[in-house]
Amino acid sequence: MKLLLTILLTQWLLSCNNTSPKFLQPNKDSDSIDYKNHSANEKIAVLPKTLLKDFTTWYHYTSNNIHLSQNFIPLDTDSFKIDKATFLKKLMTGKVVAFNTSISQGIPVYQLYALHSTNKDIQSVIQQLAAIEMKNFKMEGRQLPEFSFTDLNVKNYNTASSRGKILVLKCWFIHCVACVREFPECNQLVDDYKGRNDVLFISLASDTKNELKTFLATQPFNYAVIPQMDNYMTNQLEINMYPTHLLIGSNGKIVKVVNSIKELAPFLKAEIAKQLK
Repeated sequence: MKLLLTILLTQWLLSCNNTSPKFLQPNKDSDSIDYKNHSANEKIAVLPKTLLKDFTTWYHYTSNNIHLSQNFIPLDTDSFKIDKATFLKKLMTGKVVAFNTSISQGIPVYQLYALHSTNKDIQSVIQQLAAIEMKNFKMEGRQLPEFSFTDLNVKNYNTASSRGKILVLKCWFIHCVACVREFPECNQLVDDYKGRNDVLFISLASDTKNELKTFLATQPFNYAVIPQMDNYMTNQLEINMYPTHLLIGSNGKIVKVVNSIKELAPFLKAEIAKQLK
């Protein structure tokens, strides 16, 4: 199960009101829309038949424009606003598909459309992605289970000593390609908050101490690395997708759960800003 979910994520990672709808121009590097470069309210033209003509076209569009872990305004098929949980439940049925239809006050608006495509792969992946996000979404607001971690440098981190601090947790293992690929971005995030004693970057790995030391000798990773965390990740956190990143607030509650560090970065920034108020 761990391998299958890792493979799915690897594929997933490799991706004033205007009066008339128009296409927004994507970034040159990522093909995704940069909302900062557009007005606070803007319509986006959607052509369902074109975007659903085959799996590759739909997947390319979805991976670059539909980010279920981020903040968005969810609409049902009748354009009525619904909550995120209801939106995800509807996606999980495989009977609807999500499109980015506009920007409202700088926030993307995702609307559900009836899925008329007979492509079973599109339906299946829609259901899987929605299920992954629903699982992550349900974790938010929960208290992080009690812990006492000892890293490769024999430094201890526990519930009591971490109280009042923001925790960034990464769950991973050595043979997870997507986990290792994002090391540079993880390291950059650590550098961005260097010198802040109120933010801790900790990684929980499945592998043994010796395996990790050998591997990390050639793969720089600036998080504190905790070996043999399978039991805590599987039984306490109920993680079955790798990598998984958890942002823990200073009150010990889970703020956000995502599957790539790039998705976590804006939430970390917002959480730190909240602490400064």
